[in-house]
Parts: sequence; structure tokens; C-alpha cells
Amino acid sequence: MKPFFVRLDQYLIRLYLIGGYLAAACLVTIAILVTVSIVSRLLSIYVPGLTEYSGYAMAAASFFALAYTFQSKGHIRVEVLVSRLGTMKRWYVEVWCLSVASIVSVLLAAYLAKLAYWSWKFEEHSEGSDAILLWKPQVLAVVGSVLLAICCVHHLVKCLLSRPQEIESIDGRA
Repeated sequence: MKPFFVRLDQYLIRLYLIGGYLAAACLVTIAILVTVSIVSRLLSIYVPGLTEYSGYAMAAASFFALAYTFQSKGHIRVEVLVSRLGTMKRWYVEVWCLSVASIVSVLLAAYLAKLAYWSWKFEEHSEGSDAILLWKPQVLAVVGSVLLAICCVHHLVKCLLSRPQEIESIDGRA
């Protein structure tokens, strides 16, 4: 690969790692919120919005972790079928799967962005006791889904630029 693509590849892998760190930070936030909720109940103190905020943090953690998980091969794959294919057939299956994943992830990101935009435009509030503007937590899901879309397209381009013989080294199995 050309030096530009190698540098871009390294930059994108670091970007996915940042998404993983953000997901971990969201999980720590959830733990803190649940702890505060438990302690506040024991002390008979009402803290509004803890349940809603932990739900938003869970959604953010899920979306931030998608690209990192995809990059590190943590998503479910049908290796039994793909490993039995020849080199060319395997390459075609990889391109097809990555194309479908890219299309679906780009559509997901676009529709989540549209949802957040309309929530912002109409100033939608949550139904919880704190009535937070919904676009604020939705933006976190948008950022995570955009990271996933970038990751899927990145892997598709990487696969398309490779020779079919290199497919094992691209996805880290050789």
C-alpha cells in the first residue's frame, strides 16, 4: 500500500480505539450513576434523572464500541463457511459482506443523524423528571454510528485494494 493509505489506516485504527475508550468511559459512568442511585435511595434522597442518564450512557457505550469491536474482529462472523472457500471466492464473499455492512451502517448513521436533527429542531424533551433535550444523548449515538460507518467503509476499501491472496492478512487470520 502507498504511504498515504498506511498513515490513514493507522489514524483510523487510533480513531476506533478512541471510540473504545469512550465506550469504556460510558461504562464507568453507568457504574457511578448506579452507585449514586443506590446510595441516594438508602439515604432517602431523590436525585432526578439517574435512570435516564444511565440509559443514555448505555446507548452511547454501545454505539461507541461498535467500530472498535468491528476493527478488533469481535463481531460474530460465519468462519466455518468462509474458511472453506477458495481464495477468490473468499475475497468475493468478503467484498459482498463488507459492502452490505457499509451500506447498512451508512444508512444507520444517516437516519440517526436525521432523528437527532429533528429532535433538535422541535426541541423534544425526555419524559423523565429532568426533561433533558433528547438531541443531546442522541448525538452520542450518531457519533458512534458514524464511527462504525467509517470503519465498515475503511475495511471495504482495504479489501478492494488488496489482492485476493492477501485477504487472510487483511483480516488478521494469517
